[in-house]
Order: sequence, then structure tokens, then C-alpha cells
Amino acid sequence: MKTFMKRMHGGQKGFTLIELLVVIAILGIIAAVVALNVGQFFGRGTLQAANTELHQAQTAIIACMADAETAQLDDAASAWDGSALAVEATSANVTYDAANYIYGTFRATYDVGQDGSIGAGNPNEWGDGITWGPDDNWVLTP
Repeated sequence: MKTFMKRMHGGQKGFTLIELLVVIAILGIIAAVVALNVGQFFGRGTLQAANTELHQAQTAIIACMADAETAQLDDAASAWDGSALAVEATSANVTYDAANYIYGTFRATYDVGQDGSIGAGNPNEWGDGITWGPDDNWVLTP
């Protein structure tokens, strides 16, 4: 069998051009399928990260109001990005700042009502892929 193959290829080793083209075509098809599916994961990951940030903002506001033992913030805030002195609750001459309950600032900004509810958000650094949804959370842009 070995001598037959040597005689057929004339003693040359390697792959034929057709074999190489078939392998490259198969790899191209696999790469195209993978690229389409990976794009979906990036959008979902961004959405989950944005909603996690929203949850952190809500938790910080609730913690601030709970520590102040009040059901109202001092004032409503628009475009809150997690910075200090914007969302506060005062009780017995002690001011509690919601920014103390988070680390850093947010990638989006939020409109916070005096009752502590978040009514709207601006995606800012999240990009064009997400928008504020009707259920007061982030959704993927259709």
C-alpha cells in the first residue's frame, strides 16, 4: 500500500490544493456561524450589566432611606450618576447620602423621585444598544 501511494504521488508529501480549499471553506463556514452567535451574547451581557447597575442604584436609595428611617428623600434628583450630595435623606439632623452605599459612579444617569423611585434613565456610556423600557428597566433596542 505504501509503495502504491508513493507511485501515485511521485514521492511527494503534502496536501493537494483541493484538500486545502475544502478545509478553508469549512473553517470559513464555522467562523461565520460563530460570529453571528457571539454578537447576540454581547448585547445580552450589556443589558444584564445595565440592569444590575440599575438594581445597585435602587438598593443604594433604599438603604439611604432605611438608615434615615424616612419614606422620603430630601429632594428629587434628575440625572443622578451616583455622585455625592445629589440623593440624600435627613433624619434627626443627620444626612444620609445614597452615594455612600455604592462604589464609584454609574455609566448611566437616573431620575430619582422624592419617594425614592427611579422614573427614567439615560444610557450615556451604555451606548445605543439599550433604552429605558416601559417597566422602568433597561431593554435592548429593537
